Amino acid sequence: MIEDQRARRRALLTRHFLLRDVPEKVLDDLIAFSSTHTYADDQIIFAKGDDGDGLYGILEGQVRIFAGDAEGREITLNILGVGDLFGEIALIDGKSRSADAAAIGPTTLFHMPRRHFVPYLRQSPDLCFSLLEILCARVRWTSSVIEDRAFLGLEARLAKWLLSLAESSGERDARGKVRLRMKLSQRELGALVGTSREAVNKQFALWRDNGLISIDKGAIILNAPEQLRDLVDLA
Repeated sequence: MIEDQRARRRALLTRHFLLRDVPEKVLDDLIAFSSTHTYADDQIIFAKGDDGDGLYGILEGQVRIFAGDAEGREITLNILGVGDLFGEIALIDGKSRSADAAAIGPTTLFHMPRRHFVPYLRQSPDLCFSLLEILCARVRWTSSVIEDRAFLGLEARLAKWLLSLAESSGERDARGKVRLRMKLSQRELGALVGTSREAVNKQFALWRDNGLISIDKGAIILNAPEQLRDLVDLA
């Protein structure tokens, strides 16, 4: 069982560009230092302000990165799936978490403590540079989300998110339809695009009537990805 867990962690880490080129000895050390944790649906992994104690990777399930205010309102910044790493900001500066993270459905994560990871960063300029690339991608992504909410209407925002999810976790069939492997509720999609569950439900009903999407056992199927792309491009 222990060897199987280590194999899964190695497979995840070697897929991620941050760690795929590190020496095998370093990778084995990092895996040995890491631990595995399981979370229930909607369980908090860490909260904004918590100590930044390390880096996380998703072995199974999904994770929602979000921020909230004192009145209970939330904005979802990102949805991450199997193979993604997160928590890198606190990993670098050792300060408190800059956002909240919660599981979507049953989720298994590995956790790599900062105290073990930082020494390897100091020894490897290439590893540091790769981590900077991740941070830059996060900044660009956050800027894009803010811009979309300011300038795009609901239909275009929702279409853009569905296309993004299709790219990261979609299965395209011979007819060009794309089935999203990442299952999100309408409430979660609403939080992503900055609207209510009811608004997402209404838009989905219109798209189903027009044949753009369909729902099968909780999974969203994009029947006409090109038409959804047109909604974004023309916005």
